[in-house]
Amino acid sequence: MTNKKQFIYISLLPLVTIIILILGAGYFLLADEIKLPKFNKGTQIRRLENFPTIVYTEEGKTYEKQRKVLKSEQELNEFLNYIDPAGLVALKETIDFDKEYVIAVSTEVEDPETHKVKVKKVYEDKNMKSLLIAVQETFPSDNCTVETSPHIAVDIVAINKTDWDIGFDRIKTEEPCDNNEDEGSNDEQSSSSENTN
Repeated sequence: MTNKKQFIYISLLPLVTIIILILGAGYFLLADEIKLPKFNKGTQIRRLENFPTIVYTEEGKTYEKQRKVLKSEQELNEFLNYIDPAGLVALKETIDFDKEYVIAVSTEVEDPETHKVKVKKVYEDKNMKSLLIAVQETFPSDNCTVETSPHIAVDIVAINKTDWDIGFDRIKTEEPCDNNEDEGSNDEQSSSSENTN
């Protein structure tokens, strides 16, 4: 009786091996046509090299603050040309607009050297099918002594492509002074909301 059991196991081994090879070959041949379920990790932010940054401007030139969702190479080039007509600011990475969108934010012209802007987080509202981009804008405290030079602060990030509505929320923060004599001030944070689609 044990000889029959061994015989059955031995005869099934080649059959199982052939079935696994057929399934494996079929998967590789039809990999583009078969859509396996993906685990949704939510909206992902990909930081781009050299951002956030500041762009120095000509004295007296004005810029409007920008909160943009860029969906093509042309829109990206228009934004870069707007913030830096000289063409010194450029992306070192390529963006695949079939898979990603670019979130681009910039400020109005500010003077304090420590002024900066950064895309901090993306909040999802699955019920409303909307995304809220939290943009942190940092200023020096009022009593700080800082160098001044007219500039705009810029941040550019990539997010995975979506058809949801995208809005922006500005979080204004104050940075404490670096000097020991100016450290008497407290951090203050305030938030104001601005929705753009």
